[in-house]
Amino acid sequence: MKYKKAIISAFIAGSAGFVLGYDMGISGGTITNVATHFNLNSAWEGFALSVFIVGAVLGSIFTRKINDELGRKRALIIGTIFMLIGAIGVYLFGDKFQLFLLCRGIAGAGMGLLFSSEPSYITEISPPSIRGGLGSILQFTTGLGIILGYFVTFNMLKYQNIIQDNLWMWKTIYGTEIVVVAIYLIFLFYIVHSPVWYLMKNRDDEAKKIMQDIWPDIDCDKFIETHSKYNRNDDESKNIEHQMEKSGKLKKLIFISFFMAALTELCGINPLIYYSSDIFRKIMPEGPNTAFYQSIINGVFFTIGSLVSMLTVDKFGRKTLLFIGTFIMSASLFIIGVHIYLSSYSMLLVYLVYLFIFSYNFSAGAIRFLYIGELSPTPLRAYSLGFAGIVNWASDFLVSWTLPIIANSIFLNRIFKGSSIFFIYSVFGFIFFILVFTIPETKGKSLHEISEYWSLKDD
Repeated sequence: MKYKKAIISAFIAGSAGFVLGYDMGISGGTITNVATHFNLNSAWEGFALSVFIVGAVLGSIFTRKINDELGRKRALIIGTIFMLIGAIGVYLFGDKFQLFLLCRGIAGAGMGLLFSSEPSYITEISPPSIRGGLGSILQFTTGLGIILGYFVTFNMLKYQNIIQDNLWMWKTIYGTEIVVVAIYLIFLFYIVHSPVWYLMKNRDDEAKKIMQDIWPDIDCDKFIETHSKYNRNDDESKNIEHQMEKSGKLKKLIFISFFMAALTELCGINPLIYYSSDIFRKIMPEGPNTAFYQSIINGVFFTIGSLVSMLTVDKFGRKTLLFIGTFIMSASLFIIGVHIYLSSYSMLLVYLVYLFIFSYNFSAGAIRFLYIGELSPTPLRAYSLGFAGIVNWASDFLVSWTLPIIANSIFLNRIFKGSSIFFIYSVFGFIFFILVFTIPETKGKSLHEISEYWSLKDD
């Protein structure tokens, strides 16, 4: 395999998605148990689930500094260490609400740094011909993590009536995350460093050695020469940023980063995953077991959608998948809303949720950070991904916290009969579809060609 080392490193780094997906599975599966233990109302229940996302916002703030100063690989390791500290903290001290929130926030900070750093890493170690597929690994492994997280939670909760200890049960389920995070951390030490980061630090010999290892068919000397033309040192980096700001192109990059990150969350994917068991319980009143099984099937469609993206994004391009996916996302949510408004409950609603999850993951979910990382010139990559991470997690927090409030609003339910959240998310999906028309295609382009797109330096 020509790019074996690059692909292996990408799969390991992209398994950050597995850690997040596992966390989503156990968090969504145990939120009722946590709320019962702490006697939480709807608002506090939403906050207990969303404090992880608050931490992720804070972690994303430090993305640029850590990535540019210490490198992409070290940023991944640091983020994972924070995740591990948070997971251990919840297991040991989670019976106190304040400490539960603190530890979940620490874990979230680690994940925020991880998710903002991974796209920079993947973008910079991937050959252009397969960069899209490698960039979709993050979303693919997230689906696998969701499946395992819900499966572990469901099977452990089956014994709750026997054990008769709610606190021990949900803390132990959270404790299983320690093993998942620790394994991921160990593997991170074996991935290669980003050669582009070494070039940013004027460490050309180290960069060339890695490039020869991971890109055996690329002329390393020519790559280094071309890289030097656009972003050779810190002064030039500042100049590039100044040039883009002066020409107005920095605003365009920020706008694209903002709407890609925000609308991917404002369409409601994470709340639907977090609360999927409750949603299915209302649609399918057969019992809680059925709801949990349906949540696991959610993860299956999540994974299949991501796999489709991995296999097709380098062939059809980013914009094509975004056009198709965002339209289907918006339409499926709207149809769900109409059926719930008309009190027309059937398995069709379940299938539409599956369709939404599938279309989300072969388009917006898999492409958002990949696209932002590709589109950003090298000196600004960590900056734009850090900014996108803040926007992404802040938007995630907004929808996760407000979902139970909106869903339980007497006023909205009187008007929309329980369908309001689907109509709201559908509108955001449609806005996303419209804005896709405004973005350039990055399929198959080298990082230097993308720098030329921004006209950062005259020939």
